[in-house]
Amino acid sequence: MQVLDYRSRYLLSAGQLEKLRAQGHVKVFDCATHLVSDPDKGYAVKSGRSDYEKSHIPGAQFIDLQEELSDQASPYRFTMPSADEFAQLVASKGLSNADTAVVYASNHPMWACRLWWMFRVFGHDRVKVLDGGLSGWLGQGYEVSSQGSVASAGSYSVHDSAARVAQAEDILDGLAQGNACVLNALSEKQHRGEGPHYGRPGRITGSKSASWDKFLDRDQTFLENSELENVLADVGALQAEKVITYCGGGIAASIPLFAMALLGKEEQVSLYDNSLSEWANNADLPMTSDL
Repeated sequence: MQVLDYRSRYLLSAGQLEKLRAQGHVKVFDCATHLVSDPDKGYAVKSGRSDYEKSHIPGAQFIDLQEELSDQASPYRFTMPSADEFAQLVASKGLSNADTAVVYASNHPMWACRLWWMFRVFGHDRVKVLDGGLSGWLGQGYEVSSQGSVASAGSYSVHDSAARVAQAEDILDGLAQGNACVLNALSEKQHRGEGPHYGRPGRITGSKSASWDKFLDRDQTFLENSELENVLADVGALQAEKVITYCGGGIAASIPLFAMALLGKEEQVSLYDNSLSEWANNADLPMTSDL
């Protein structure tokens, strides 16, 4: 399969979505979430449901990533739910295995990429990210709605692929063996050790900076594949046997992971789900700061 085929397989424009909606068997999901500054916790999570209720793509369903698709028993935010929990939730939103799922956010593509990755973890092949999100949709002059929609429950089963979810020991083993490229999707300032922090300041020892913004244009659409290749080649990701991405809580890390998938490198990349929320608070795990 050609590289461009992977891009069209996982990413679509507003115009392409409009045509796809007319054909049927497509379910659209808005998953916007907000991170609000909090002096005690660094940030607080706020649902984007109110944004959805004001304006969304007609017929879209809203998915709350923190409240509906996170393991509520986990001490960390946004931890991957069980396969059964995922299947029940997306089925309740009207999705069936034969449907194409299109995911977007009204504020930042990292939320859509996180949901895309979750679909891929659970074996859903027909899932795409709307390039440019709601802004891209509006920019093409397409209508929006403030009306909620009720979906008939779908029939959905999962095919769990745990290999796409990295654990702390996978990073330790990969760095020790020298066959893993570990990428930090947080800002370069945070990579150096400047705040905000998720515990101890700095980065996973041996990891490289690949901040999420390097993969996006000013309008928050993804760079062309040739540009993505340059960014990933510069940090050694394209040459590595395997790549593990991380950030603060497993959200921004989905941006470089998605970029790898657009280049046909999906099978070699995984995401460290709990990221620095776990790593930076375990003194036994090595961290480096430039400060």
